[in-house]
Amino acid sequence: MNRIHAGMLALAVVSSLGGCRKEGVDNTTGPGENGPGTLVVRLMDAPAPYDEINIVVDSVRVHVESVDTLSGWYTISRAPAIYNLLDYANGKDTVIGECDIPAGYYTQLRLYIGNGSNIVKDGVTNALEIPSGSQSGLKINIQTTILPGVKYEVILDFDASRSIVVTGNSRYKLKPVIKTVTTAVSGSLTGEVDPDTTYPTVSAVMGTDTSTTFADTAGYFKFKYLSPGSYLLKIVPADTTYRDTTLTNIVIIAAQNTDVGTIVLQKK
Repeated sequence: MNRIHAGMLALAVVSSLGGCRKEGVDNTTGPGENGPGTLVVRLMDAPAPYDEINIVVDSVRVHVESVDTLSGWYTISRAPAIYNLLDYANGKDTVIGECDIPAGYYTQLRLYIGNGSNIVKDGVTNALEIPSGSQSGLKINIQTTILPGVKYEVILDFDASRSIVVTGNSRYKLKPVIKTVTTAVSGSLTGEVDPDTTYPTVSAVMGTDTSTTFADTAGYFKFKYLSPGSYLLKIVPADTTYRDTTLTNIVIIAAQNTDVGTIVLQKK
């Protein structure tokens, strides 16, 4: 069981990072004119009186409000994987999908459940029935605005002890009780370097964490997905007749862009 779980989990993570795509017939309109944000979906659970609760997740999708119910779906994970919910209790969690998606207001997340979900109690394995899990998916309201250049995490917090229903004929059914929490975990940083012909390297530094980019031909630069905190901003021009420049106390706030404006480089 552990070998199967680890292998399938690895496959799911690899697929989710590269397999994002839009569902439906309309692939040209909708949100995203200002660029994408990133959505990470994590799974965690509360303890329950079972040995294992194994859920097969076929795919994870989210829906954007401004598009109709048929075409507004984005798939952020499409690799089947099995998760023992009880592995993610007591503060543990796992990533079940991660994807860049267009900026916009997202209303719903769906988990599509495949065949093979089961529950183990006192060493005995029983099938776990999930009504409509594979057809229409488990519907979870998220009500989340995704901003461009910002990374968000959605935590799906299962309450396993309340989610398992045992019928009179000893059949186990999943009627999920799930609490969701969405948190912005990054911000962005923009600015412009003058003169633009210096073609500088720009680095955002916080402690031992360094992100580096290059200003474009107009002198513009942007950092996406920076962790909140206070940064040094270092500008090193390729034209060595100009001085290196460092800005201090550049504060990054989650779900916000910090614009440092125009940085004028000085001749040596």
